Amino acid sequence: MAKTISFRFSADKFVNAVAYFALKCPGMTKLKLCKLLFYADKEHLLRYGRPIIGDQYYKLPYGPVPTRGFDILKGNSDSAEIALLEKYVSVVGMNIFPKRNPDRKVFSKSDIEIMEGTCAHYGHLSAMELMKLSHKEPSWIKAGPSGLMDYELFFEGKPSSDPLRELTESEQETRDLLGQFRAER
Repeated sequence: MAKTISFRFSADKFVNAVAYFALKCPGMTKLKLCKLLFYADKEHLLRYGRPIIGDQYYKLPYGPVPTRGFDILKGNSDSAEIALLEKYVSVVGMNIFPKRNPDRKVFSKSDIEIMEGTCAHYGHLSAMELMKLSHKEPSWIKAGPSGLMDYELFFEGKPSSDPLRELTESEQETRDLLGQFRAER
């Protein structure tokens, strides 16, 4: 059985991506944000071999949800991550309001390029429109109920991205070893 493709989650990138999308896309809600992050991570993975925020997405009834990031949005995280979020945005119920510009230094040029494209392509859509669109994604369809959406499934239907998929899969062992090293420190 193939290993699940995973990446290291970056709370800094997550929070600053939240601030970016809250500033650039009208009517930001938690639901809309989750879908924008999904599409940004998917596009970055398909073009550059890695997602932007590195979170694990799960298939939930309203579409893909980045789990660690969503915990931060709900206030179910450590105090440092919650304080970082509160520095950049205000979460009131389901709505997200920007407080300040994101720190663009946490992003690569390709991260910003993809977030700009995601906002231009999907930012005008409502949360419900994005939810319906995400339900057509092979990665959402093929994941089990409330199950992990393996990054390998993000490549489904994109044969031009096969070389990047193969590279991403082959680098998983290295990411796993680095993850163990970081956990021991």
